[in-house]
Amino acid sequence: MKHYPVVIVGAGPAGLTAAYELSKREIPAIVLEQADKVGGISRTETYKGYRFDIGGHRFFTKVSEVQQIWEEILGTEFIKVPRLSRIYYRGKFYSYPLSIFNALSNLGIAASTLILLSYLKSRFSRKLNLTREPETFEEWVIDRFGERLYRIFFKTYTEKVWGIPCSEIRADWAAQRIQGMSLKSAVMNALFGSQNAKSLIKEFNYPILGPGMMWERCRKFWRLKEPRCI
Repeated sequence: MKHYPVVIVGAGPAGLTAAYELSKREIPAIVLEQADKVGGISRTETYKGYRFDIGGHRFFTKVSEVQQIWEEILGTEFIKVPRLSRIYYRGKFYSYPLSIFNALSNLGIAASTLILLSYLKSRFSRKLNLTREPETFEEWVIDRFGERLYRIFFKTYTEKVWGIPCSEIRADWAAQRIQGMSLKSAVMNALFGSQNAKSLIKEFNYPILGPGMMWERCRKFWRLKEPRCI
């Protein structure tokens, strides 16, 4: 059966995965990409022989079909690594997921107390129905973490990465990206090692040369199977 080519807009993870899966079914695909590299914001840039990731894009899924695709593409070059994520704030590094002792040591008792009071204020406001249901990223994070912690850790990072004010990002986007997370769950994880929230995972898969390696290899496989390319 003859198939017409499928046009895919964007050579990010979704677009390349779609082209890869179509090629396995012998369905031609044309991927249109404006940039000179594949991977979107999950690409890896190279500068003077060093590789730099555009953000900390780790590979973690509970969907076996997705895990299988990743392993098909990279095989033994898709390794499991421990997570080391840190936030640099006012000259100090903060462990993420939260280490309660590290955070208290860096912030000090006074700042930690103010963060806790800010969190309790947001919780009581929610319980007493003094605040509306969050509609923006800013409102959602303040509702979950308190305004003070939002200003310290969430606002500047999010606006720097995405280039959009937090007051203009929808709350459902925040709920998807920070699924199951709150100040309470972060503290519980620090004290008892719970990993219920996917944002708190401490081990994940990673390509040995960065996330861009996955999409560069995916493009290579796709082009070998189907001559129409970016």
